[in-house]
Parts: sequence; structure tokens; C-alpha cells
Amino acid sequence: MKIAILSDIHSNIEALEAVAKDAKEWGACQWLVVGDIVGYGAAPSECIELLRKLDARCIAGNHDWGVIEKTSIDYFNFAARQAVLWTREQLSSQSREYLEGLPLTLTHGEIRLSHANFISPESWEYVFTLYQARRQFDGFATRLGVIGHSHVPFIIQASEKDGRAEQVMGESVKWKSGSRYLINAGSVGQPRDDDPRACYLRVDCSGREIAFRRVTYDVAGAQRRISQAGLPSSLAERLPLGR
Repeated sequence: MKIAILSDIHSNIEALEAVAKDAKEWGACQWLVVGDIVGYGAAPSECIELLRKLDARCIAGNHDWGVIEKTSIDYFNFAARQAVLWTREQLSSQSREYLEGLPLTLTHGEIRLSHANFISPESWEYVFTLYQARRQFDGFATRLGVIGHSHVPFIIQASEKDGRAEQVMGESVKWKSGSRYLINAGSVGQPRDDDPRACYLRVDCSGREIAFRRVTYDVAGAQRRISQAGLPSSLAERLPLGR
């Protein structure tokens, strides 16, 4: 079984369509989304509709909750707040209902999803350091724990025997019996690791392999859409920079 795991799409339909096409060609038969479907970009309804067509299992991120007023946006920066306020005005009642129905976490076989972290999902605290990552293994019991939120992909491998954890260098790993993994799936719609290509995670259950996949998409088209919507220019300017 091949599973495509997407995170931080952020209303970027150009990136989402490119990732969907690439994952289908790979043979993905199941789709998981680690939150932040909306925010920042200018195609929230289009992204929700495509995920529905894919029959994706999705959880909520802080931007999703911000749009439906389940969490405060006072701590968001100016551009992020403007995008949330704009998105609130754009969504149909059906799209809003869809976001309201998303859980904060979910388990899919040996995979557990939480947008920001597993220890306190509703706090939206980031996982940046190895020390922070080690703590997360206490928050899920499955083989794989997948988060997003920072838009920076990584894989942390921990031993079930002694709890020792270390970062996996490279973009793929064969998962081992006796090991568990914390993975950040990166970002489809707004990468921040200096690579502007859309990023998603491939999980091949038969081959027991986890791998990041980067996909080129129509960045200029996404920028035009943001500009035409009247959203802050910084949201368009950052896309080709990957930061």
C-alpha cells in the first residue's frame, strides 16, 4: 500500500494539483493531510474540493482553526492574519462545515497525525530541536508519527529498546523493526527550507520505506492568484524563495 501524506497546503491549488498528479503516478491509493489546508494562499475552496475528490483523511491545523474561529489569530503575523480574514469571507458554508468537522489528531493504521506536536496538539507549539523531537515519542504509540506546522521536513528515528533518538540524514529511510519515527512532512504550499518545490511524504507500507518527494509547480500562477486576490504581496514574494 502506498500512502501520500501532505501538510501545510495553505490554499495553494497550483502546488496541490502538481502533488496530486505526482502521487497518483507513483501509485498512491490513500491520502492523509496533516493540517493547514487553508491560509496564506488564494484558493481555499479549490483545495478543499480537490481533497474531497481524493477522499483524503485530514486533520485541522492552526490556520484551519483560525479561519473557523476555534483558535485565536492574535499571535499571527500581519500577512497571516489578513489571509485568515480574507479566507473567512471566501469560504462557502459547505467548505466552512468541512473545516469544522476536521479532528485535531487521527490514527491511520501505524500512522498517527498531529499538526504541530503530539504532547499538546491544541497549543500549536513547534518542534524545531532534537530535544523537542525526543519528547514527542511519549505522545503517540504508533510506528510513525507525522507532524507539519514548521514547513521544514525531517525524520527522527528512535529505538524502542532504549529510547535513543537521532535525525536521519537524507530524504528517505527504510523503517526498521524495533524503531519508531517522528516525521515532519514539510509543506506542499509554502516550503521554508530554501527549496521552493512542493514537498510531500511518501509512505510505502509494502517496501517499508518513508521518503520525501519534491515537485515543481506553477509558482508564477500561484503568485498571480495571490496578487489578484489583494492579499499581502509578501505571501507571493516568498514562494520562489522557499522560505
